[in-house]
Amino acid sequence: MTSVAILGAGAVGVACAGPLLQLGLASRLTLYDRDRDKARGEALDFHHAAPLLPECTVAGDSMDSIRAADIAVLTAGVHTQPGQTRLDTLDHNLAVAVDVADALEEALPRVVIVVSSPVDVLAEYLTRRWESRPVHVFGTGTSLDSWRLRELLAVELGVHPGNVHAWVIGEHGDSAVFPFESARVGPFSLAEFGRLSGRPLAAERLAEIEQRVRRAAYEVRALKGSTTHAIGLATAELIRHVVRDAGRLEPVSVRVRDRVCASLPAPIGADGAGAPLMPGLGDRERRAWEESLAVLREANQRIAI
Repeated sequence: MTSVAILGAGAVGVACAGPLLQLGLASRLTLYDRDRDKARGEALDFHHAAPLLPECTVAGDSMDSIRAADIAVLTAGVHTQPGQTRLDTLDHNLAVAVDVADALEEALPRVVIVVSSPVDVLAEYLTRRWESRPVHVFGTGTSLDSWRLRELLAVELGVHPGNVHAWVIGEHGDSAVFPFESARVGPFSLAEFGRLSGRPLAAERLAEIEQRVRRAAYEVRALKGSTTHAIGLATAELIRHVVRDAGRLEPVSVRVRDRVCASLPAPIGADGAGAPLMPGLGDRERRAWEESLAVLREANQRIAI
């Protein structure tokens, strides 16, 4: 079975642990935090539900006591505050990522999944740091954005979300790109399906859906302080692909250009994310893609490697 380490026992880390345990994806799960008592308390809380869950050893410990695991999930760091973008957390969360990477150095996992913001920059930092080591890094990237998009399109078109193949690519942030031209409902383009079903989506309506996806995390944060449940479920789904469902394509943050990580569809398997695949883009979408990479290149200048 698989051992998983969650690096950061805050709200997001705990939100990742719950579905991971319920799905039976790990034989051992360890939560690590700078506050050892918090990590142990969260682990004990899950342990008390052991009769209700698939068999798994759950433990908690401090960041300076990390043991080797198959998969490590980086959730440590701060959330955005009102008026901030994800990139505004860069300085603080990059420093946290450096500390966590130092702690992991003698116990490198096979796969590291970055959840903390800004996910693309932190994924790039860890990719640079460990590119000569046997560890595979990818970030959750725009996977959750894409699931949000598919749900909204499914509601508009009156179909099951599983029939919608639509992607958000680029930065997991304000410069994300929505390539509607490559979106499909079953074998049909959005325009074809709209014509055949009598549910056409005008450009204005697609723009509204795009903005709803862009604002989704900010809306949740305004209402409850931070996003936790959806990203926890999304991360568990990615771990499921690593552990069980090799070959599933998801948009995750990986190297897409020299020294830049961003989201593109990539096959997920036992060794993390495979080579990314570029969907067909129109001229406007191609410009948006290049602009998104430019945003990330500028942010990556803060990485001291």
